[in-house]
Amino acid sequence: MKRLTEKNLIAMVKNLQLPLPEGFVGIGDDAAVLPKKNAPWVISQDMLVEGTHFRWDWSEPQAVGYKAAAVNLSDMAAMGAIPEAALTSLAIPKDMSMEVIADLYQALTAALGEFGVPIVGGDTVGTHGRFVIDVTILGVPTVFGPVLRQGAQVGDRLMMTGTIGASRGGLALLQAGIPWPGRDADEKTLLTAHLRPVPRVAIGQKAAEYVHAMTDISDGLAVEVGELTLGADIWMEKLPVWDATRRVAGRLGQDVDSWVAFGGEDYELLMAVPPERVEAMKALGQAVGLVEVGMVTDRSEIRWIKAGRPVRIDGREVAFDHFLRN
Repeated sequence: MKRLTEKNLIAMVKNLQLPLPEGFVGIGDDAAVLPKKNAPWVISQDMLVEGTHFRWDWSEPQAVGYKAAAVNLSDMAAMGAIPEAALTSLAIPKDMSMEVIADLYQALTAALGEFGVPIVGGDTVGTHGRFVIDVTILGVPTVFGPVLRQGAQVGDRLMMTGTIGASRGGLALLQAGIPWPGRDADEKTLLTAHLRPVPRVAIGQKAAEYVHAMTDISDGLAVEVGELTLGADIWMEKLPVWDATRRVAGRLGQDVDSWVAFGGEDYELLMAVPPERVEAMKALGQAVGLVEVGMVTDRSEIRWIKAGRPVRIDGREVAFDHFLRN
């Protein structure tokens, strides 16, 4: 029997279900695609579970509500889609107050409202277990169609928005007993990156015209590169890592390269871009710091290149496990 992991569970469900109708994109991408008369639906669903994805002693209700919206909006961004409506479902412990739910929903609706996304339905249920919030977002693609994880070609340049490793640094601070807002500007910056990630919806929609493939960096750069292509070189010196991330890693005695390669939850976009479109993409993504960080190769491996040579990075201590029992 295979070990219970997200990848193995997805593979099992795909094998058990009936073949998808023509035009459908199902399990395995950032969002599902369902054809309809005028344009396909793009549908994303994500769940946050107390103790696995957040802890109340680390996160205020507003932060949990915001993040529940942001991670789904990030999936829309990764598909180059336009979010249109949301559904939310809650499993609420019996001892949770209405004030906590109100604060959570205030942040959730505000985050969705930034992109004109109303909540149109959902469900609530009491539970004797931990708090769970599940958000589903429905969207539509731009005229250039939904962007899938598949489609990268040998020679494509890998480009990414924003920064990387900061969210894992924020988690490391929380694990070290340093809560929001931290003790200085560096710690506040990393805690913000972890608790309030920014979904890159606008650049995702613009990129749809230019890229061969795209995903968001939720499960770690190594995992996401592997979703786009079997072979790639990642240029470590080109990765956009904040100085604050490096300083905090040093302060905590942790390896910043492992945060960058395996940490996850940065929710930046990773794109496979044809070489002739790189400069156009840089111009489009200037506001979000879009940079070139690697190249798709014909090797069946992901290589981390530093100072012109492949290096080994160990991510066992920082990689996220969706089935972690706390």
